[in-house]
Amino acid sequence: MSSSRSRFITLTAAAAAAAGIPRIADARKQAVTDADVSKLYDAAKKEGKVVWWTAHFAQEAAEKIRDAFKAKYPGIEVEFIRQTAQVIYQRLSQDLKAGIRELDVFASTDEAHYVELKKQNVLAEFQPADIDKLPAQFRNLDPDGSYQLGSLAFIIVNYNPAKIKPAARWTDFADARFKGQITTGHPAFSGYVGNWVVAMNDKYGWDYFKNLAANNPKINRSINDTVTDILGGERTIGAGPDNLSLFKKATGNSIDIAYPQDGSVLIVAPIAVLKDAPHPNAGRLFENFVYSREYSEAIVKQGHFPLRMGIPSMNGMTLERIKWMRVKAERLASGVPEVVAKWRETFGV
Repeated sequence: MSSSRSRFITLTAAAAAAAGIPRIADARKQAVTDADVSKLYDAAKKEGKVVWWTAHFAQEAAEKIRDAFKAKYPGIEVEFIRQTAQVIYQRLSQDLKAGIRELDVFASTDEAHYVELKKQNVLAEFQPADIDKLPAQFRNLDPDGSYQLGSLAFIIVNYNPAKIKPAARWTDFADARFKGQITTGHPAFSGYVGNWVVAMNDKYGWDYFKNLAANNPKINRSINDTVTDILGGERTIGAGPDNLSLFKKATGNSIDIAYPQDGSVLIVAPIAVLKDAPHPNAGRLFENFVYSREYSEAIVKQGHFPLRMGIPSMNGMTLERIKWMRVKAERLASGVPEVVAKWRETFGV
């Protein structure tokens, strides 16, 4: 393995030894070897399983990732919960307050969650191998390595091409032709939707959502509910996820996506291992798996954007070809609570 390969970050020499990771004087300057990963795998097998809570993926996609991990690392079971970001964050917060240690790997779609968890000193510093295979701008979400990139996704316009022409811009959702046709998630539940609502509010002001409310959108919880509504015929267009929409399109359903001219909303969704994880080696091995070729290949088959460079996306799009905007973690921290309160007032839910 070349010296340019990415690095592990360990908490302390004692913690590293306890986790089965070789003692390293300065983890940031020590290249990971295949032997290092092999030792981590051996230690993880003794623990027997990893517990993963994720808002990154729909249930079926999470199952495929579980299966890909188990194929690469036999002998380690994957126990996971798939829920919306705010739901799993609330559960984790309650566990931390109660001193309950049941979670190894936390995968939320709201980057602000990690900023708060880092302040609480509950995240383990760890940098997976092959981090240099990611797009450069996403290699160091946290300079201290307490959380890393786990997923990239876009909120786009998803729609039924047999029934309606897509909105060209987000502002088109105020058009009368979309009255009673729009479906969305809820920012109090979905990290994706929280990102989108903050982005639209910052770009257009809250009048954007007052105009949207006049068109009687259906308000769900998860961003993935927009796909269910479109496939079920309840609505024809939404502010939805690129990934599940593309997957359903690929399996023969009447759904498609359009990238808005005023910018898709990029979801930078982190992943982290808990400092007091009950299965610390398996947790680190799972996070290490996230940058493997097998992980990106598995998620692309489910419509998700690959993390690893050199692996094409399902629809052939690249970051460079998509006009996108991103809400940074600091803005999400203040912005999501602000817009949730306004959302409930405007939409009554």
